[in-house]
Amino acid sequence: MGLWTFLGVIIVVGILADTYTKHQKNKLRFKGNDKRISELNEVIKNLEKRIENLEIIAVSDPDNFQDRAAGRSAYTEHEPDPAHENQRLVNDLARKKNQ
Repeated sequence: MGLWTFLGVIIVVGILADTYTKHQKNKLRFKGNDKRISELNEVIKNLEKRIENLEIIAVSDPDNFQDRAAGRSAYTEHEPDPAHENQRLVNDLARKKNQ
C-alpha cells in the first residue's frame, strides 16, 4: 500500500468517525425533542377538546353570547367577570416579576 493510499484511507476513516460522532450527538438531542413534541401534542389534543366544549356551550346558549357581544355583561355583582379577574391576575404576576 502506497503512502497516498494510506493517507486517503486515514482521511476517509477520520471523516466517517466524525460523521458517526455527530450523528450520535444529534440522535441524543432529538430524543429529548421527541419527548417535548409528544407533550405538546397532548396539550394540543386537550385544547382541541376544550374548544369543542366551548363550541357546544356557545351553540346551546346563544343568548348569553349575544349579550356579551352587545356589551351587556351576563355577570352579576356577586359573580365577577372572568376577563377582568384574569387581567388582574396577569397584572399582579407582571408586577411580581418586575420587582
